[in-house]
Amino acid sequence: MVHTQFNWCWYHVPTFAPYKVEGMFFPLILAHGGSAQSAKTAAIVLQSLTPNAQSVFKILAEYQLSHPDEEGMPIDNLYTVSRERFLVSSQVTLNSHLTEFKDHDLVKTRRHSDGQDCLYIPLASEALEKLLSDMNQ
Repeated sequence: MVHTQFNWCWYHVPTFAPYKVEGMFFPLILAHGGSAQSAKTAAIVLQSLTPNAQSVFKILAEYQLSHPDEEGMPIDNLYTVSRERFLVSSQVTLNSHLTEFKDHDLVKTRRHSDGQDCLYIPLASEALEKLLSDMNQ
């Protein structure tokens, strides 16, 4: 009913400012108070992604939980598993998902001792487990 009473005008005006600046009035989303808050932030961001992107994130999270002593999951391994599960069709598709993850600080990169780039999620194990259980609901 409201849409008939008013003449709305919408403008798409991106500022290209960092998310901390653009959303400084949204403390729930952007606060970095603790791992519980980071898990809430990650859950909000993941809800806005495609199901395939969410599944790629789950692969990485499950790997990280099952291999806590490693630097992270090698990108090649993530691509292989994602392709086997029909989540990505090419390296370009995986890279677009990873760019989205990195833009929102969901995933970071480390150099493995053998020189390989590895991906890891900068959350505590407990927060990561809670995030996975929330995603499965």
